[in-house]
Amino acid sequence: MKPFKPPVPYATNGLIALCVAVQAIIALAGPVFGRQLQLLLALVPVRISAVFTGVGSPVTLATLVSYIFLHGGWLHLGLNLLFLVWVGRYVEWVTGRWAMLSLFLTGGIVGGGLQVAVAPQSMVGVVGASGAIAAVFGAYAILFARSQMEPRSILGLRLSGETLTALWLAAAWIGLQLLTALVFNSGGGGFAIWTHIGGFLVGLVAARLWGRGPQIS
Repeated sequence: MKPFKPPVPYATNGLIALCVAVQAIIALAGPVFGRQLQLLLALVPVRISAVFTGVGSPVTLATLVSYIFLHGGWLHLGLNLLFLVWVGRYVEWVTGRWAMLSLFLTGGIVGGGLQVAVAPQSMVGVVGASGAIAAVFGAYAILFARSQMEPRSILGLRLSGETLTALWLAAAWIGLQLLTALVFNSGGGGFAIWTHIGGFLVGLVAARLWGRGPQIS
């Protein structure tokens, strides 16, 4: 019997290629072009808020997607893609390419929306796929959890061992990204923690709908 070979993760590879291509174009075009592109396509909460007050243009809502594919430099991009390479292929194996792509985009949009809701008047541009990858990471943590933790009640909510493990993994990842942003100033305008939280919650919910995935040894 031939050993099982997971299918090629086309969605994951495509997302990685797109993010690298955007960063390469910015690097080749120069810093002035890069700044102009971020001014145009970064997620700026106050601009999104203005749309809902009838002041801003609805076209601005497109930045809830475009900001995902911009990054604050190669280090910022590399750290994000490191995690996407790690977890994306496994999640795509379980869900399929289109569900994986939908999860990625939904995580980024919901994460960006939550950042806007928390700081609606912020003028700091947000860039990066962190919220989108957080959704994939959250789904991975649930789908492939092999937890020995006992279920616990936190703030009145009964959490399974798998969910607690996922939360610990998410905390470690967010902490690593925060440390990187503080030390290397790679975030291109600050650390938007609510994009991570919003995206991760999307992943948790999606994984519960899909059910438990295969166990990877």
